[in-house]
Amino acid sequence: MIALSRVALALALSVALPALGGCSPSTELRRVRTPRSGADVAYKLDAGQGYDGQLRVGNTRAVAGLDQPLSQTATCELNMVVLGETPLGTEVRVTITSVDLDWDLPPSATYSSQELLELANDQLRGMQVRFTVRPDGRVHALPDAPANAPPELREVIETLLLGMEAFFVPTPADGLRRGQRWDESFSHEVRGLTQQVDHHVELEGMFEHRTDETRLARLRIGQDRREQRHSEPDPQTVEREIRGQMMFSVDGYPLELDRETQEFDPEYGMVFRKVRATWTRARGLVPEMMAPGTDVQVINDPCNPDYVGPKPCLERSLTAPTASDDDGGADSRDDEAASKQPDAQDDDAATTSEADAAPKASTDASSDASSDDEAKADTATPTDPPAGSDAKPPVSSGRRP
Repeated sequence: MIALSRVALALALSVALPALGGCSPSTELRRVRTPRSGADVAYKLDAGQGYDGQLRVGNTRAVAGLDQPLSQTATCELNMVVLGETPLGTEVRVTITSVDLDWDLPPSATYSSQELLELANDQLRGMQVRFTVRPDGRVHALPDAPANAPPELREVIETLLLGMEAFFVPTPADGLRRGQRWDESFSHEVRGLTQQVDHHVELEGMFEHRTDETRLARLRIGQDRREQRHSEPDPQTVEREIRGQMMFSVDGYPLELDRETQEFDPEYGMVFRKVRATWTRARGLVPEMMAPGTDVQVINDPCNPDYVGPKPCLERSLTAPTASDDDGGADSRDDEAASKQPDAQDDDAATTSEADAAPKASTDASSDASSDDEAKADTATPTDPPAGSDAKPPVSSGRRP
């Protein structure tokens, strides 16, 4: 009788839950043949790589004393950056950039829905969440909601944390062939709670993006979770049944998730939850989002030899330097004078008798001055010394024009 009541309640909640859309292939994707060797669905999260995402979580929960279940939807824009490797896996940081709530509250709440939205925008914008993704995709060390947060806001934060965790689905390291199913059972801790998970994932097919030719694997996922929680006098068990689909790039990261969760909590009752999440990989690395202390240098000067980017170097686009340009110290001038000595002699043969009669310099510095005077004779500027004078050209500061 109790089991029938739970089934009836789950059906009622699933009908009341707001629609979040499906994980069906978009028109930008075309189906392609799956290789006989299968598809690589292992995670490859490189340090410094950034992702832009959107997370939408919808809850429908029954509340004692209310005829209709509460409908709650949280939508947020996210930035994620991969921080690097740890002994347990890859550490990532997610930053919430915007929040929108359509959140029904019970009559006992201390806030109205509008006040809760204003509080969420004030408290959650810019909030950062760090956690670790194990090599197989399981999430480790997901933090708890702040204990001093108001109960209504803490519930919103916990819902968003569940959505972030949901986006990382365990996958096999050896890949999958079309129609192949990978079954695995494991135990791990999430937010201090021990979970026993029976997990399976199946490769349904392969798709390709029409524009950038990104290859995607569509995976069907399923989980049955039993979560033990400390309570008095006896431990309580929260049961979750999860079903959904995921688009996974063969480059090693998830792009799109659509999943449904039916949850029974002895304390909070039956909850029906839908999670919809999308991620887009940013072009190149995101060093300005790296954790402090990471050995990453930002180079914005296009004239720097190590610069990589679209901006041109204006100095390099100028005309070739003349013999009077000084690109270095005394050593560089000596080398240039020695390399240009034959050319200077050829020029001497074609110049006036006054230039032919000029005495040969006894030092490298005097040779530089003579060659500079001859080079400047045809293109004198207001700062050039008068032709035939003994004055030396001004010493360059080493700066480029």
